[in-house]
Order: sequence, then C-alpha cells, then structure tokens
Amino acid sequence: MTIVAGAVTGDDLESVAAAAAAALGHAVAIALPASGRTVAFPPGAIEPEHLAEITRYAVAVIRGDAGDAPSHVADVVPIRIGSEVIGIVAGEPGGGPQPRAAGESPRPWLEAAAAGAAVTALMREARAGDADESRRGLLRALSIGPPADVTALVGHARRLGFDLSEGAVAICAEPGGASAPEREAAGASAPDRGAGGTSALERRAGELVRERSALVAELGGGRLLGLVPPTRGNGGDPAGELASALTERGMRVATSALHRDPSALHDAVCEAELLLELESIAAASLSGQEETYRLLIGVLLRKPEELTALRAGTISPLEAYDAEHDTELLATLEAFLLHDGSTTETAEAMRLHRHTVGYRLARVQEVSGLSPYESEGRERLSLGLKAHQILEAARRRSRRL
Repeated sequence: MTIVAGAVTGDDLESVAAAAAAALGHAVAIALPASGRTVAFPPGAIEPEHLAEITRYAVAVIRGDAGDAPSHVADVVPIRIGSEVIGIVAGEPGGGPQPRAAGESPRPWLEAAAAGAAVTALMREARAGDADESRRGLLRALSIGPPADVTALVGHARRLGFDLSEGAVAICAEPGGASAPEREAAGASAPDRGAGGTSALERRAGELVRERSALVAELGGGRLLGLVPPTRGNGGDPAGELASALTERGMRVATSALHRDPSALHDAVCEAELLLELESIAAASLSGQEETYRLLIGVLLRKPEELTALRAGTISPLEAYDAEHDTELLATLEAFLLHDGSTTETAEAMRLHRHTVGYRLARVQEVSGLSPYESEGRERLSLGLKAHQILEAARRRSRRL
C-alpha cells in the first residue's frame, strides 16, 4: 500500500524500486521497454550486462515468448495496465540495503512494485510534459525497430488519444533549406524545448496536428516524425493535408504509403524517413519515381542483401573506378538517366562537351558491363543507382538512431 500510494502521489520508478529493495533486502530492477527505461536500486548493485539481460527478457515477456528468466534473477513479476503487459519487476539477490527476514516470500513486494510501476507509467503519460515525452518515446521506438508487442503499442497510442488499430501513414518533415551536413550536425544537438518539454517546432505545428489527429513529435535537429491514422468512411486525406500544410510552412516532407497492419508501422516510419533522406540524395531524380523507390525500400526492409547485391552488380564497380581514378562516371550516369538518356542535355547540365559525356558513358559500359544506351542496360543501371541511393539514405538514417 505504501509503494502504490507513493506512486499515486508522484514517486518515480527509482523510488518504487528503492522501496521494494529496502523491504526485500536485495536489489530490484524495473524494466519498461516501450519507454526505453530500466532502473535498478541500489545504484550499481546490478551489473550492466545483467540489466541488459533483464531488459531483453522484459521484451520477450511482453511478446509472450519468454523462456526461463536470467539465472541471476530470483523472481519476476509482470507490470500490467489492465490486461496489457508493459514490463517487468525483477529481484536479484545480493547488494540489498538490509537482510530480509528468513522465510519471507519476495513475491508480494515485487507485485507491489509492479503495481507502483504501472501507476507511475500512467501518471507520467497523464502529465502534459510527459505526454509529449511519451509520444516521442513511442515514435522513437518505432523508428528503431518493430514493436515488441503490437497490443502494447496500440494500447500506448490509445492512452495518448490515437487509434492505431487500423494502421497509419507515417510522415517525416524537417525545416527546408538546410544542407545534409547541417541537418546531421543539428541532429546531434538537443532540440530547443520550452515548458512541458515541447520544442518550438512542435508548438508551431501543434495546431495543424490537432486539426488532423496526428501523433507527432520532434526527435531532434528540427525533424518531425509522426503517424496519421486513417479516417473512417469518406474522411478525406488527413496525411496529405498535413503534408501540404507543413510544406506551405517551408518544411520538406515525405509520407509513407498507408500501412493497415499496426505491426508494420516500423516499416511505415522507415519508409517516410528514407524518402526524406532520398530527397536530398537523389534530388530531382526522385520526382515521378516514388513508387519504384518505395518498392526498393520494401526490399531493403525485408531482404537487404538483395539490394546490396543489386548495387554490387551495377553501381559498385563505377564507384570504385571513380575513387581510384578521380573520375565522375557515376555522376555522369546519374545526370544521363535524369535527362532521359539525352547526351546533349546531360552535357549542358554538367557544363561539358558532348564528346566528353559520350566518352564517359563508354567507360561506364566498359567498367560495369552494362550499356546505358540500351534499354536493358539502362534499366539495370537505373535500378542499381536507386539501390545505391537507398543504401546511402539508410546509412545516414542509422546515424540518427
């Protein structure tokens, strides 16, 4: 009762773990994977690798496929909100503040800690600033990987006021005009947050988001990430409307296709993030070819080795040749494809003589074994170039995670 009452009056997870550890006489860990938090008391009593194992085990418990608990854990109790499991409380013998009476069962104290942790999680989500952080945590988790438990994801979103049970469109946006290096540098900096933990960018977009029922947060560097649930019936296109409104405010925006299965929302988020990266990498060549890029992004998410093989068999030899001989075969090929196979327009765009472009394209054929003048070779090179751009976008994206 003391532990739960403390949680109701505002105790944090550390305080809940401390109260349980004091009663038990040994260390206690609380893992809530969806929020990215695993805390332990006393501090340092549980080895970092043991804490990591407890976190992984919590994910398995949420998924429903957990085996035996880690050998260093004495007992485990799930943390539930209603019927939904959101984490675990684990007791680890040793390192406690005082000895526990002989024969006393540890489970009631772990159950009390689990109830206190559930109350603490709900209290955090209920507070305005923590609701912002809860949205940010949900979106960041989806950006990193697929949901460990779809029911938990849908429940988390529902407590924030959004229904993801029928999937969503992912949207990614950032201030327009910044170069890729500037955006990467900005991404390493903490966002400018005001009262309640809300960034200036989120505040400016807040009205648009509320009007269109979008779950949106800023993840750093001025970049917005969000999910727009589908409307029922003839409700228009809220994701497209939000994208247009953000574009009108000077932002660069990319949206995913509608993913109806909530278990696939990680794919939707990746698709939107990669398409935004591609806008700066592929420039005008992305225009009119988004569906091809989406298909290849799908290949990346399911069989990345196939995309790597496509690049290796088409573009990698050109990239290696350019690096070794300080040439621009790859850039010339990209311009040639962008200008629909016109040598004259390619020469004008690159400010080169037509014969220079012709020579370089001949070298492209020699190095790659594919002719940019023939339809089959040009198609293979075009797909290989898109694969190369997507893999580069994925590399940039991974630096943000």
